[in-house]
Amino acid sequence: MNKYWKHFKTIIKHKIEVGKACFKFGLYWQGLVHDLSKFSITEFAPSAKYFQGTSSPIDKEKEAKGYSAAWLHHKAHNKHHQWYWMDWDNKQNPTPCRIPAKYVYEMIADWIGAGKVYGKNAGKKWSWSEPYEYYKAHNRESESNFPIWHPQTKAMIDTIVVDLARYGLEFVAFEIKQGYYEAIYYNSDPA
Repeated sequence: MNKYWKHFKTIIKHKIEVGKACFKFGLYWQGLVHDLSKFSITEFAPSAKYFQGTSSPIDKEKEAKGYSAAWLHHKAHNKHHQWYWMDWDNKQNPTPCRIPAKYVYEMIADWIGAGKVYGKNAGKKWSWSEPYEYYKAHNRESESNFPIWHPQTKAMIDTIVVDLARYGLEFVAFEIKQGYYEAIYYNSDPA
């Protein structure tokens, strides 16, 4: 039962950190409802069972079973994950869709919250460059056999994580509220 309680507390800490960033971005509703699916039995039970405290329970579940039921459910029910926006063409080739800006912003908030709670510097001195480092390490499109980002979404994220690393959260929040990133990347026709 102790792992279940620890997992619950970890989810709450993550939701609080994501909520703080979402509120800064003006995404109040998204900040409140972020990751509610983690409390569903499909996600909560296996994640608590495989809870380690120092690494992802999803990775541990994949290691044990070859897949993660929690992750499959989570990415299919949360629009702030890029895999929610993956479609297939008529030849069954994966095709990334352009992610609406508000979910890109929630994704960035999610990376901030995850880094502060689950990352290597969780509970220690945390840097605004960590979302950039996470993005570089985990989203290597060049190593994939297919594109994993729509070009406009990728360009928008590239700019935001660099701005976050260089100028911090207040700057990025201001630019989001001013519509800067949307104006640059989303007011033109999709590529």
